[in-house]
Amino acid sequence: MLDKKGLEQRLLMQSAGLMGLLAISGTIMGIITGSSAILLDGMTAFIGVIIKMMMIGTSKLIAHETSKRFQFGYFQFEPLVLVLEGSFTLLIVIYALSSGITDLLAGGRIINVGLAIGYALFFTLADTFYIIYVRRINKKLKSNLVKFDNMSWSVDVMLEAAILVSFLLAWGLSFTDWAPYARYIDPVVLIVLSIQMLPTSLKILIPSLKQILGVAPKLYHNRIQIVMGDFMKRYKFEDYVSSVQAYGNVKIIEIDILIPTDYPEQSIESFDRIRNEIDDAIGGPASEKWLTITFTATKRWMAKDYLLEEEEDLFV
Repeated sequence: MLDKKGLEQRLLMQSAGLMGLLAISGTIMGIITGSSAILLDGMTAFIGVIIKMMMIGTSKLIAHETSKRFQFGYFQFEPLVLVLEGSFTLLIVIYALSSGITDLLAGGRIINVGLAIGYALFFTLADTFYIIYVRRINKKLKSNLVKFDNMSWSVDVMLEAAILVSFLLAWGLSFTDWAPYARYIDPVVLIVLSIQMLPTSLKILIPSLKQILGVAPKLYHNRIQIVMGDFMKRYKFEDYVSSVQAYGNVKIIEIDILIPTDYPEQSIESFDRIRNEIDDAIGGPASEKWLTITFTATKRWMAKDYLLEEEEDLFV
């Protein structure tokens, strides 16, 4: 049987180690070559190492499931870490964009193109192979932390690939009459990379922020509605209210079912059997569900109903 938490933690440790190497290399090479774009790569990597260490700690906490102080588990820490990652990445993007514009207006930068090309080529290839390797493993693992961690590596590959192509262009310009314009390559690359990184940072930030705010995942909500619609017909329930919330891979599901006072199924065993049938119909690993199903003949014990259309107006 696949040890999901153990494999998840090993992948995150590997990611942190490789990111640490990139952070040190990028910072040193950025200073040596005089390239703000490479320095941005190093700074992003240092933030990445901190976030990855937090991810590893979160993964270990989630593995404990519950404690006296956190009686519903630790899974709420997962989107919190991802919000921090998205926020830090967004701040770096804004800083890099302003820095690139400043350098461009100041007349550009003279850099050591040869070293910059060697750095960018090595890490573009290394990071690409690592992303493919992790993506293949995560098809079976289905870890939210690993998925978003791999997205941060995708950002880094875009950084390094753009640096590589741009500095090859700068190197080519040095042999032409356009050589004086090579000094503008680095700030232009910095501006383009910043704009390119913006959507990815938002892809990490926005879904995680929605989880912290408790926005119901629409696809999973619809799945519960379909399952319960079938059980309403099969068992002649009067009504039901379902509530769904997601924290990473873990789904919190509460279903309150209203039954008639003269309902034929009256024993605890009968209700447990129906609970098991609903659980099986919803599907998914037991470790990734917190499912509560209650039966009542009194409407006041049901959760307050809601209008999904109103939520969609608030969170598109």
